[in-house]
Amino acid sequence: MALSDMPWTLIATGTVAIAALFISRTLAPVKDPQEPPFIPTSIPLIGHLLQLFRQGAAYLSAIDKTHHHGLYTLPILTGRLYIVNSPDWALAMHKAHKTLSFNTLVVQAMRAIFAFDKASMQVIEDNMNNERGDRSGILLEMHDMMFGAFVQQIDELNANFLECWTPHINALAPAGRNEPISLWYWLRHHFSIASAASLYGPESLLTLTPSLENDFWLFENSIGPLFSIPYPSVFLRKAYQARQRLFDAFTEYTELDRYKLPGTSRLIQTRAEMTLGQFGLTKRMFAQGELSMMFAAVVNTAPAAFWLLSYILADRELHAEVRAEIDRCVDIAGGESGGTRRRCVLNVTKLKTQSPLFNSALRETLRITATMNINRSVLEDTLLTNHSTGETFLVKKGSGLAIAANVMHFDKSVWGDDADVFNARRFLPTTEKSKGEGEGSRTADIAAAFRDAKGKLHSGAFRSFGGGNNVCPGRRFAQTEIQSVVALFVAGFEFDMPDNTTYKPPPSEGSKMIAGVSKPGVDVDVHARRRKGYEDVEWVCEM
Repeated sequence: MALSDMPWTLIATGTVAIAALFISRTLAPVKDPQEPPFIPTSIPLIGHLLQLFRQGAAYLSAIDKTHHHGLYTLPILTGRLYIVNSPDWALAMHKAHKTLSFNTLVVQAMRAIFAFDKASMQVIEDNMNNERGDRSGILLEMHDMMFGAFVQQIDELNANFLECWTPHINALAPAGRNEPISLWYWLRHHFSIASAASLYGPESLLTLTPSLENDFWLFENSIGPLFSIPYPSVFLRKAYQARQRLFDAFTEYTELDRYKLPGTSRLIQTRAEMTLGQFGLTKRMFAQGELSMMFAAVVNTAPAAFWLLSYILADRELHAEVRAEIDRCVDIAGGESGGTRRRCVLNVTKLKTQSPLFNSALRETLRITATMNINRSVLEDTLLTNHSTGETFLVKKGSGLAIAANVMHFDKSVWGDDADVFNARRFLPTTEKSKGEGEGSRTADIAAAFRDAKGKLHSGAFRSFGGGNNVCPGRRFAQTEIQSVVALFVAGFEFDMPDNTTYKPPPSEGSKMIAGVSKPGVDVDVHARRRKGYEDVEWVCEM
């Protein structure tokens, strides 16, 4: 049969097949015998990349069900992405922190997502991986300052947030009213405003320009594309414009010295002093960088509070037990100066130290919903050794490495046969009971390792706040925010479904590769009303 007689579809198919074979043989990475197993793909070079774009972190779960390796390799384009699926390999990764860089990815984000100019990038890149060995440079010094601030200034940060949050809760469903609300939208809206004000003071951009809240959440939803798609002004026009409005608002905030106003947290003031003074960045670049700070403060804590409240509302027995714990942390006093409104004072320190079930429910909520995939860049060829099995694998310079928390958080060998469902009591063994009121009272670190009911410690299995040298510095602040928000809802309100059915948590929108806590796929409409006996109270929080 002559070539002219062959169907063009057959010719095209053959040509594509030959081209694919040629590309895969010449451009695709060649496996080193010491590397982790390669996961094949039907489409050379881009197959895994396409699936990660389409499915996000769910693709890693699908791979695990088929291959179930603790550490494996995804060949992508001409490089590699190593995926860590087990706690033991995660610990091996943390031990090799000197050659596995988080800051390399931070630099890429500052360039792509926060649009730093060339001069500022030179400052950001200086000694970013501690090449000089003295922990100098803006990234390392800012990291160290943040860790110190979240210890030394934690009471101030907590008090700022609680003062900003309680007016929102006190305005909800005044006595005698059933107020219809969309629960996720209401919580996200008021949490965003309160959190921004607690950090940036009375003239935060969301306080002065409420429309920027929609821009902020549009920007948040576009983080992945902004990081990976070139020419965002063309291909991501709405997200690009939203980001520009946020940049402009933060620039105005900075140029008018609003960060110096009373009520602004010392944390933000110190960031400004370091960035503008010590390292000499322009006010515009400082402003653009502060969008990353607001992103970190809001995008995970707001949905975490929603999910914790949802799981409590969906279980009447759990709701009653948690409410009883919270009630023990509340003091009720009569109105001041002859007033008629009573004051309910929630002691947040007592809440965190004497509410073991509430604390466990929070950590379980984060296990289910905060499946952040922790990424690193490989600076040098590095051997990782699994301390349990003795296996050693090579990860190559220039590659990426990610811990698949969405896989590890549902591993039945760690969490038990009920790993796929919410169990509010799962973390009770690792939650320290009260040691009495006063200075001796404390609770376990919210990022502490999981200990199962048999007492076995699973180091590295709980990843909601990262781990190793880059564990989240603001985790205790986030805990205060989430628990105080939810505690006031549980202690002071009832929530009824419009059709009188039982509350059910909505489906999740799914896990992304970059963001942490998943958001609800749909909102839930409820009627909020004051709890019987608490119709006239004003809520106050204290540490």
